[in-house]
Amino acid sequence: MGKSRAAKIGGIVVLLIVVAGFYFSVNPSTSKYMPRCVFLTFTGYKCAGCGCQRAIHSLLHGNFIDALRFNAFFVAVLPVIALYLLNDYTKLIPAKVGETITHHYTIAAIGVVVVLWWVMRNVLDW
Repeated sequence: MGKSRAAKIGGIVVLLIVVAGFYFSVNPSTSKYMPRCVFLTFTGYKCAGCGCQRAIHSLLHGNFIDALRFNAFFVAVLPVIALYLLNDYTKLIPAKVGETITHHYTIAAIGVVVVLWWVMRNVLDW
């Protein structure tokens, strides 16, 4: 691994630790400084990402059930996000897995699921 790649990975790890520390210590549900969803504020409907900050806070405190209540789709997609990061920055996952998760059909399917989640969480009040 080259020095620039190692520096990039190191920077990402430091950034993730800082963000995790922040979300561990600041509760988005009670903090007046955390940003609110602009889409929800203006429309009254939840976007696909509504509840992600609270879900992260809950996960960092080991409250998996609460995290699912805040945004189940986000919690379910976290492993996919981790695979993307591992594939892009470390190349530690098998090539076939990397090809599958970056394939245009996979990305299109994720996009369709995001839109379905967005609609269903408002129709069914999830």
